[in-house]
Amino acid sequence: MNSKEPVLLVILIDTTRMRWLAGGIDFQQKVLPLLVSQDGDLNGYLDASFDEQASFLRHRFCGALQRGCDRLWGLQKKACHFVFLTDDAFPEAERELTVRVAEHLVQWMTSPPVVFFTADGTPFESRPTDISLIAGEIPADFHEAFIGGLPALLDAADNPADWEEVPLPKAQT
Repeated sequence: MNSKEPVLLVILIDTTRMRWLAGGIDFQQKVLPLLVSQDGDLNGYLDASFDEQASFLRHRFCGALQRGCDRLWGLQKKACHFVFLTDDAFPEAERELTVRVAEHLVQWMTSPPVVFFTADGTPFESRPTDISLIAGEIPADFHEAFIGGLPALLDAADNPADWEEVPLPKAQT
């Protein structure tokens, strides 16, 4: 039986366009653009209570992880670590929301584990080089692969043809 190649499943959270992108980075720092949600996909948390906002975002990101894992599996790869990177805190929400969502994902998703970073307000188009840890841990070799592959993944984010678009859920259309 063939074993699956381990890769990092990276979820980029673009708060400017209110969308997420799911891509892989292998340990040779090769990137695999997989899925992108439509602009506005994350708008469902707006105008909700804090707990409802956190619940909405947790469910949306768990769905992104599941879809990303499915795509990786079809490519004979498997996620060995989940890495989230948000460009900024969620707009029109308490700053604590980002931390709450990050900590929840880290606590509840242990296999593979989760790490959550922020670009501290630097838009992805600016290719952030400094990122801050919000929650979780990542082994040094995994971190090296992530940092090494991140520029290419961000470059791919600018090319819509490289990604499979995920339609908005019917409730949002």
